Amino acid sequence: MLEQQVDRWAGESGTALRTRWQRDSVYAFGSVPSTNDLARELAEARAPAGSIVLCREQTAGRGRGGRSWSSPPGAGLYLSMLFRPVAGVVPPLVTVVAGVDLARELNRRFPGLGAAVKWPNDLMARDRKLGGILAEAAGSGDGGAFLIVGVGINVDPDRLPGHVTGAVALADCVGPVALIEVADAVVAGLERRLPRIPPSLDAASLDELDRLDWLRNRTVEHRVSDREPAVGLAAGIAPDGALLLRPRGGALRRVVAGSISVGRN
Repeated sequence: MLEQQVDRWAGESGTALRTRWQRDSVYAFGSVPSTNDLARELAEARAPAGSIVLCREQTAGRGRGGRSWSSPPGAGLYLSMLFRPVAGVVPPLVTVVAGVDLARELNRRFPGLGAAVKWPNDLMARDRKLGGILAEAAGSGDGGAFLIVGVGINVDPDRLPGHVTGAVALADCVGPVALIEVADAVVAGLERRLPRIPPSLDAASLDELDRLDWLRNRTVEHRVSDREPAVGLAAGIAPDGALLLRPRGGALRRVVAGSISVGRN
């Protein structure tokens, strides 16, 4: 697959991208099934930590739980980065940390965006979905243990397919933006803490997360498999990345798996 790399991505040559992000391993493609899958192949071939895979289009992009992620050409940023953590990673802490750092960097670079984090792995703006994060950890014999973090950000609303609902693009919020600048923000956000991800969030991190927590104080439904959903109030995020849920008439509980949807207050 590596022989199918493109000469330029977002107007930048491969050499320019490697220089821009200060690493030797940047792989840019036109159309691929999934940047996470390619990053996994590179990890198993012992690619170094910090390796980046990005593309113009994904034909089999996916999100959490195997859900499809629409990735048409030119509509968004599709980028995956490889990490080699020293210690084991704790889901959903990885996507919570990544979400906070990405929202922080996007807000810094694109004033007025107002990006927020929806537990466990979504980025929100204007109460709609701006992007998503997919973290996949594995260990593979000669390839060693690794973590792949893929990010999809909606950039150009005119290129999003008509069937996508509930989404918002960067250009909807701040006007036209250069794709390379979005990539700069994502690379910087992913590298803020993921190379040395903490085992839990400290007080300062929890304060920052509290400011960016889109679900906090909203009524939500928590579903696990086919069980009756639990309805309650999202009460914040625990130091290990778990969602704190206060069910109606029940005690505060920690949520680490399942799906969350916003209910009616």
